[in-house]
Amino acid sequence: MKRHRTKTSPPVSSSKSISPARGSAAWRRYRDWVLGAALVATTALVYQPAWHGKPLLDDAGRFMMTPEQQSWNGLARLWIQPRTTWQYHPLVDTMYWVEAKLWGQEVFGYHLVTIALHVASALLLVKILGKLQIRGAWLAAAIFALHPVLVESVAWMVELKNTLSGLFFFAAILAYLNFDQTRRLRTYLLVGLLFTLGILAKAIVATVPAVVLILIWWKRGRVDWQRDVKPLLPFVVLAIAAGLLTAWMERAFSGAEGEEFQLSVLDRFLIAGRAFWFYIGKLLFPNDLSLIYPRWKIDSSIWWQYLFPVAALGLFWLAWNQRKRWRWFFAASLFFAATVVPLLGFFNVGFFRLSFVADHFAYLPSLAVIVPAAASATWLVDRGGRWRLPLHGLVALLLGTLAILSWMQSHMYRDVETCYRMVVAHNPNSWTAHQNIGAEVLVRGQLDDAAAEFHKVLELEPNYAQASKRAYFGLGTVSVRKGKQEEAIKLFETALKLDPTYGPAHNGIASALHRQGRLAEAIAEYERAIHLRPESAGILSNLAWMLATCSDPSLRDGQRALALAQRADRLSGGANPRILRSLAAAYAEVNQFGQAAKTARHALDLWLQDGESSFTGALRREISLFDAGRPYHEAARSAPPALIERP
Repeated sequence: MKRHRTKTSPPVSSSKSISPARGSAAWRRYRDWVLGAALVATTALVYQPAWHGKPLLDDAGRFMMTPEQQSWNGLARLWIQPRTTWQYHPLVDTMYWVEAKLWGQEVFGYHLVTIALHVASALLLVKILGKLQIRGAWLAAAIFALHPVLVESVAWMVELKNTLSGLFFFAAILAYLNFDQTRRLRTYLLVGLLFTLGILAKAIVATVPAVVLILIWWKRGRVDWQRDVKPLLPFVVLAIAAGLLTAWMERAFSGAEGEEFQLSVLDRFLIAGRAFWFYIGKLLFPNDLSLIYPRWKIDSSIWWQYLFPVAALGLFWLAWNQRKRWRWFFAASLFFAATVVPLLGFFNVGFFRLSFVADHFAYLPSLAVIVPAAASATWLVDRGGRWRLPLHGLVALLLGTLAILSWMQSHMYRDVETCYRMVVAHNPNSWTAHQNIGAEVLVRGQLDDAAAEFHKVLELEPNYAQASKRAYFGLGTVSVRKGKQEEAIKLFETALKLDPTYGPAHNGIASALHRQGRLAEAIAEYERAIHLRPESAGILSNLAWMLATCSDPSLRDGQRALALAQRADRLSGGANPRILRSLAAAYAEVNQFGQAAKTARHALDLWLQDGESSFTGALRREISLFDAGRPYHEAARSAPPALIERP
């Protein structure tokens, strides 16, 4: 007799068991945290060479604020007086105001904030793509975080306006996608707040309404007036106002006018077409990147220059005709156009004085290339079958290559000389780079090297007054340092012929006259310089020194010297040893010897951080006089410690 085995039912899962679906969801949440942490850490390490990067171009003048600017009144002026800074970015300036309180002159904090904003934008991009159900969200975020073209926006401190406005750009789009689902008033108000803050950081955020409509069309295949367009109309009005204000500010305060901007409508179309392909090319093949690219010579009589705009129009024609088949392609083309058109040359931008293109202009437009590329790569990997592992390896190789290139590019932003020598390597005809290299080596006392750089500027731009006047000023400063005062005066006068309002040239003449013992003439030149540059701490300090220490008693004026030196000290943040020396001399001239000695010792402590020099010896002798209750007065025809502004 056969024994029949009783069939048993499978064990019933207890309430504590985790279902595959729940386990998968938990893994996805865990995976996102891991990927997010990895992205943050990798991006921070990639930008390590720029952590302590020094200010470049006009960085220092934009955010290293004086005590006056750091006051509450100074903060209010950033918002209510548009001409307080060169551009009206009050939220960015407020960030600088806060950072100045936190970090002072330490640049690491500024860089850390910018890197954090960039990574936060990449993480918001993940959320946006997830909500739109676009594959490859994390890959797109990684490419965005690590792409070398975007290094300029992150490593160059003044481009905080890019990373800060980018954060609000992404946040406003994500909030609007939520509103599109819920139609809740509080979500709509949040969109309005984020959009307004973004515009106050940079006007490029004004493109958000257009971008939202593009995304809606891509998602649904149509745009409804009542549901989609009407809610965006208030933002469109604000966007137009922001665009008009920005265009006016660029012309009025950022130097976006003059002979460099005398371009016909046809010229601007030629520039736009060429810039369009320039950005796409750099995003796909990020080689030979530079802070300053060559400024193209636009000539409407050259036939090949028309190929760029014609090809761009052809691309849009193709995208339009294939919009039903490749909706993503048309949407990406529209997104790129919406975010890059304001920077293609149709509107004057101050940076166009140097070049018609810049990597930082591609910060947001880069998404039109990055997102489709990441989605396509993910689609290919998902369908790779037995090739999936090699395809994953290729993706990892791509990200590794981008990270290495960005790490290498970050070195450009370590200091002024490194940056501009890298510019010259890719753009040897950049007069701005040669000028800045000359100014940098001049500070270090390499007079012949500095003169060679200034002569190179004159060779490159003999007929461009803005370049030539600075070169002549630099050569004049070299001559002053070499003791050739008559030669220096002639060079400074040549600079003034090119620009009679060039205050630093008057300061240079005054310094040369001072060294020749022509004291009354020197004071008169300093007065002219101050009239033209009333906020120049260096010029104020020079005149204060003369009025306090002049060998001719009839020319001394202790009270005015003290007022000028105190103002110079406030403007410099109380951290310039040469200006503090002038302030100490002024205190002594009005018999405030205790304060004079204290100020001089503070100057000595600051200077000793860089070691001993003839300057420290002079300070010690002056401190001895102040301790003995005696002022310091120059001997006739002595060499003054005058500050000549950076060329």
